[in-house]
Amino acid sequence: AASAGTPIPSAPAAAAAPMVVPAPVAPVIRGTSTLASGESDYVLVVGDVIETNVFREPDLTTQATIARDGTVQLPLIREVKLAGLTIRDAREQLRGLYDKKFLVDPQVFLSVIKFAERKFTIMGQVARPGSYELQGGERIDLLEAIGLAGGFTRIANRGRVIIQRRDGESVTAIKANAKRMADGREVPIEVQPGDVITVSESWF
Repeated sequence: AASAGTPIPSAPAAAAAPMVVPAPVAPVIRGTSTLASGESDYVLVVGDVIETNVFREPDLTTQATIARDGTVQLPLIREVKLAGLTIRDAREQLRGLYDKKFLVDPQVFLSVIKFAERKFTIMGQVARPGSYELQGGERIDLLEAIGLAGGFTRIANRGRVIIQRRDGESVTAIKANAKRMADGREVPIEVQPGDVITVSESWF
């Protein structure tokens, strides 16, 4: 036994737990002025401002706004319709036009430098009918659009949704069954800028 006054060695202090600092989370930026290279499936719309250039052909670099008829004016090939095409398909179309008459195997680049105002309107039996804006290259389907509008009302006919879609001067009515989409029996339709969506009322 230890004699009186003899200090008893204390137990070694437990090692301090290492401090864990969480890694910073990168902010999500929406509505940026240009598209990332991986978003070549973005569909061009009227009002988008694009920049096109051809490798080693600086004189062909240009910026143009897609006009109401869906066309742009570009050097050499002049007027070409691009609205409704993905960026990937638009690049291929321009490459083919330059290759056909003017250049040998050209490398064409196309990017969106300013997005057009991209809105859709939803009416009828939803909680918050009105117009909603799509940010930048944001893509949503019909069910997500209905969700933005607060969902269906109690008397909504989920099996009868009409999408009016404008293509130039013509308007096409697309019938959609949101109930079957929600059940996974149909693939949800992607909403396009300018769409007018009407959710019908159930009669029983």
